[in-house]
Amino acid sequence: MKLTKETNQIGINIILADGNKYIMFSYGGNLDLYLSIHSKGKDKQFIITKENYQVYQSFCELFNDIENMKIYDCDDYIPFYIETEEEKETYLMEIARQYEDDKIRYSLYNKSNYNELFDKENRTVTWYSDETAHEVANILKIKQHENIFVLDFFVQPYVDGYDEDFHTESYIPIRFRNSGSSYEPFNIIFMRMYHKLKMIDDINDIGHQIHLEEYLHDKTKVLINK
Repeated sequence: MKLTKETNQIGINIILADGNKYIMFSYGGNLDLYLSIHSKGKDKQFIITKENYQVYQSFCELFNDIENMKIYDCDDYIPFYIETEEEKETYLMEIARQYEDDKIRYSLYNKSNYNELFDKENRTVTWYSDETAHEVANILKIKQHENIFVLDFFVQPYVDGYDEDFHTESYIPIRFRNSGSSYEPFNIIFMRMYHKLKMIDDINDIGHQIHLEEYLHDKTKVLINK
């Protein structure tokens, strides 16, 4: 698998390519995030393996954050007006309290269709594109297996009276709205993953397999957990 980045007037496209198909994270003209699959054949499945460790780890974090409802990552952003360690500690405590309050609210009221979004038993994240109504929206399913993630893109049959979601035989896009998403605020987690992927250098399959240190680190965690 190769990871490359393309810069345009809107932002940076992140492309993960494997053979004759690829997936792409990109901004639309509406400044919403999109994840699309591009394939010349009928195969609309893309697999992330642990050999591509940095990308694989990003998907691990995505699953962990959705499962644990970790909407905010306060370590990524400290406001410029916070100057002292005391101010920083107060800020982090406030974010932690806000996070716990939100977690309780999401659990009690099933906000953002959380049960549809995350299937803990089957280790699957399902996102209906925010482009149009649920009944006809394109669907992304990300399933976690041992050491791999499988991404499947689906197109639903057209239903009279609804605006059809855009797609072609070789292209299926999934939209993550910044506001008004069916799964708000979990769209923030996908945006966070996109920004982390931007920090990864362009990679190819030869030079960036899983590092020995990373492999041993994972093995150590397994032994500790046992």
